[in-house]
Amino acid sequence: MRKIFILMVITWCVSGYAQRVLSLEESINIALEQSYSIKSAELSLLSSKRNLESIRSGLMTSVNLEFDIPRYSRSLKSQFNPDTQSEQFFQIGSTVLESRLYFTQPIPFTNGSFSLVGSIFGREQFSETIGTFRDYYSNLSLRFRQPLFAFNSLRASLERAEINLERSERNYNRATQDIVYNVKQRFFQLFKAKKNVEIVEEKVNQVSLSYEKALNKFKAGLVAEVEALQLELDLTSGRNELLNAKVSLSEAKDNFKLLIGLPLDEDIDVVAEVEFKPIDVDVTFATEQALQNRPEILNAGADIKLNELTVDEVDYRGNISALLTANYGINKNDDKIEDIFHKFADDRSVNLTLSIPVWDWGKSKLEVESARANLKQAELGLMNEKEEVKREIISAINKISSARARVEVLSKSVELAQKSYDISYARFQSGTITSFDLSQMQLRLTDAKTNSLNALIDYKLAMAELIRLTYYDFEK
Repeated sequence: MRKIFILMVITWCVSGYAQRVLSLEESINIALEQSYSIKSAELSLLSSKRNLESIRSGLMTSVNLEFDIPRYSRSLKSQFNPDTQSEQFFQIGSTVLESRLYFTQPIPFTNGSFSLVGSIFGREQFSETIGTFRDYYSNLSLRFRQPLFAFNSLRASLERAEINLERSERNYNRATQDIVYNVKQRFFQLFKAKKNVEIVEEKVNQVSLSYEKALNKFKAGLVAEVEALQLELDLTSGRNELLNAKVSLSEAKDNFKLLIGLPLDEDIDVVAEVEFKPIDVDVTFATEQALQNRPEILNAGADIKLNELTVDEVDYRGNISALLTANYGINKNDDKIEDIFHKFADDRSVNLTLSIPVWDWGKSKLEVESARANLKQAELGLMNEKEEVKREIISAINKISSARARVEVLSKSVELAQKSYDISYARFQSGTITSFDLSQMQLRLTDAKTNSLNALIDYKLAMAELIRLTYYDFEK
């Protein structure tokens, strides 16, 4: 039993501290679920969705119920006293218990509304002249309200909410693309730091082996002491470079974990097949994709629509407008509550109010000019955004072309440098070259590997940037 317990503890410890190996796809999936940026974008999108749902719900029938329990008043008021033929002050008051029920249906197409209103109350009035009097009242009425020659605010609110939701969806997609790009960028930086450690480790191992050979030759009297000292200096320098490379790798890991949303105390490693796959990109096609898909372009178009709505809304304020209201209802008042539900009286009314602006010191005109200026600014913003996108695409493709050329050249230089180093090492063993010559070849080999790796990573990042700028996956 004790052995089983110890085995379980060991298993838990190993699993608890095991290194987590991540691929690029796994890293992206983690970031799209756990990173701060995606959570913030999701909340912004949720807010816009709920706002649109709220406005749509506001266009449906609403029901409200109100109660006054009670509504009490008592005051000293002046009234005409027929006995004295003069105005006198009397204490007058009332206590009312009332309930009201509202059914309201907006009409988005006309910006009007229908309302069904029902109310009932019991009232007790008291004064010094009449004493106490109690009565009851019931009312049921259908009301219609319709603005004429006016801006349709209901439909505009719905359209604005729909545009803002589309904007939030595009911003969410942009945040997703930015996260994918940032993960790729940090991933390849981490991968480069890891490979750099491997390159420096290989360099240290090679220098260490050369130093041992030189030290043995020095002890045997075959080479001068300076040969061994030169390689010992190179070995010390290489070990220092290795320490710095490992520190850079540790920092790259922490930055990467913070980006994708992993705890800093979790040990990770990355694996990737970084192969060079040259891809031909057409500038015209890439630009077309960017202009069709970029959220900045689409949002600029949305800004134009919103400003057009604002221009219409402001323009209507300075025009003639009217308000039509109509009411039809039945009601009854009686001193007995059982008698207020039959033999109703009619309650009808129609009212057309016409509003004609006469003079406002040019306020309406200036507001319209301001709104139209904002509209022009939005249109200019769209044009400028398109030109900026075109510039970004050209720059990204130039980066790809430059990195591609570097990869093609430097990949061959690694083969040549490795072959030259192997030959130089063999010549050093035979004593035909010095340790300084071997160190130079070692330096060239390390530089060739580092430059080739940097060029390959730059190419991968340039392709990732083009995908982010165009929303089109040229690699797949």
